[in-house]
Amino acid sequence: MNSKAFGWAVRVAPVLVLAIGTGALAQGSTHKEFSGVINAYTTQTMATMGSTTTATGPYEVRGPWSLKLTDNGTKADFYAALNMGFSDGWVLTKTGGNGNFDPALRGAHTHHIAVSGGSVSQITGGFKVTGTAVFTLNGGPAPTTIEPSPVVIEITGGSDVEFSNITVTFGTPGSKHFGTEALPGVVQIVGEER
Repeated sequence: MNSKAFGWAVRVAPVLVLAIGTGALAQGSTHKEFSGVINAYTTQTMATMGSTTTATGPYEVRGPWSLKLTDNGTKADFYAALNMGFSDGWVLTKTGGNGNFDPALRGAHTHHIAVSGGSVSQITGGFKVTGTAVFTLNGGPAPTTIEPSPVVIEITGGSDVEFSNITVTFGTPGSKHFGTEALPGVVQIVGEER
């Protein structure tokens, strides 16, 4: 009888070890790196040149972004490289609808945006990162009118795609340039680290 029990234990033990190991790997699996593209339009904002303040925008905002969770998922580093230029609607409005799509009227420029060590918290359907964004303007220092700025980054999803959407919302002073509404985008890649 003991030999039958021993034989059974020898056959079951590897299966049990495999099951426990697989369960531990599944529980230890955490999403660590995210990347995608932002495709958005800013709200119309007020720009000040000297003593004159005028309405400007909306801008088209396009470009890749990446986010890496650190410190066991409690902190995050975010980076985006964005192109900005006035939308077709703005150009048509400013040129009186005459069809002048002169590229010089687009106000095209670039921004690199970075958040280091942002705080991560869970929200319904995903998580959010709050931190301070720093910027470049066309590869050089950004004006103090937009930097540094508080930012909220939310990554969410649904039942079919766990992480599918990103929004980036800037506080003052960045909201003076990027608008007060969230800039939406898509999550393309989620890398897992075990």
